[in-house]
Amino acid sequence: MDGDWPVFLKKQIIVLSIIAFIALTTGAALKVVPLLNPNSGNIKENITYDEKTGTVNILIVGTDNVPGEKRNRSDTIAIASLDIDKKIVKVLTIPRDTRAQIPSKGWQKINHAFAYGGIKLLEKSIVNLLAIPIHYYVVVNYESFPKLVDLIGGVDIYVSKHLRYHDNAGNLHIDIPKGNQHLDGRKALGYVRFRNDAYGDIGRIERQKKFYNAVFEKLKQPEILPKIPSLIKEGLRLINTNISMSQALQLASYLKDIPRENIAIATLPGRPAYIEKISYWIPDLSAAAEFLASSPETLSKRNNAESEAKKTTSTTFHHLKQPLVILNGDGKPGLAKQFAYLLQSKGLAEVLYAGNAKHFDYKYTTARVPQNFKTENLQQVVDFFVSIGLRENMVFKDAKVENVTLVLGHDYNNILEVLGRN
Repeated sequence: MDGDWPVFLKKQIIVLSIIAFIALTTGAALKVVPLLNPNSGNIKENITYDEKTGTVNILIVGTDNVPGEKRNRSDTIAIASLDIDKKIVKVLTIPRDTRAQIPSKGWQKINHAFAYGGIKLLEKSIVNLLAIPIHYYVVVNYESFPKLVDLIGGVDIYVSKHLRYHDNAGNLHIDIPKGNQHLDGRKALGYVRFRNDAYGDIGRIERQKKFYNAVFEKLKQPEILPKIPSLIKEGLRLINTNISMSQALQLASYLKDIPRENIAIATLPGRPAYIEKISYWIPDLSAAAEFLASSPETLSKRNNAESEAKKTTSTTFHHLKQPLVILNGDGKPGLAKQFAYLLQSKGLAEVLYAGNAKHFDYKYTTARVPQNFKTENLQQVVDFFVSIGLRENMVFKDAKVENVTLVLGHDYNNILEVLGRN
């Protein structure tokens, strides 16, 4: 395998569902208590906030419970930053493999902090990492998640790839076809837990974002109103937090009409890397600080830029319709994973597997297709590889491969340069 990136699923809870259900329970309660209509001054009298920036920072953690293990782990971590005066909500999700300095433990993966010292040590580690104060926390485990999804009648999501994973020992079975799907609680949990592909934790976070948006679309529907009492009850039972009910009600009431353009969700910017044979996510802290400090105008420009980037990518590159195998024939640690991340983040290909080739002496990068590959589909594959910088004569049939396969040689930077232009 190409490095030691996590492959097997562990018990997880998604952080964005936590945010969604906090909003769900507190927002629902607002309909029961309509007299709450605070202004920014009222809010600041009742909560702790950063006086320099006017923001409230909430650490949101999803933990797992593994049979036989005494310590829970933080499988999902995020910071929800609420700007009181400007009515801006920014959510920064933090990959579990993020390299951070944990007090008294040194440089480790950020998700180790909770196992070592609970929410307090994780909070200190996040403060060290992002250099922002943490005012409140919310801790949730995954067990009540399916019930909460079923309470709102499930969610509708377009699943971009077939998600399939079976672990009999762990009694975990995920089989969600590609296409428009209505997910009940059990399937929704499988959707947000799936990480058994080359995209790993970053792909899981992207699915969490989609789930978050699907939940809020569902909450706009009028048939949810009769479920308010049970939703509040379940939500309060699920959440372990130092936010009081009155504080949550005030915040939800104040932010309930926030414009869509004032809400932004981002993954902690960075890149994958291997240090002493351990896989990490190396954060770009300057980019993270820029995101957390961004104004509504900046957020609008950022969203427009992302939209334009997607348009440019779709018109510049061809998209591969067949699943792709990527093999590292150069020897650089993590190279196949890097390419898998890049191609999937741009939506250009679904990577079935990323790992090492039989040797690291490939001078040139090549693409191979199975010997029995249909002729009518071959040109589309050739067009894809040519669009990302491969010469046409480097795409050929190979009886030894069962899937479309990209073997990266010592000239892999040529493709990186082409992909990096868009």
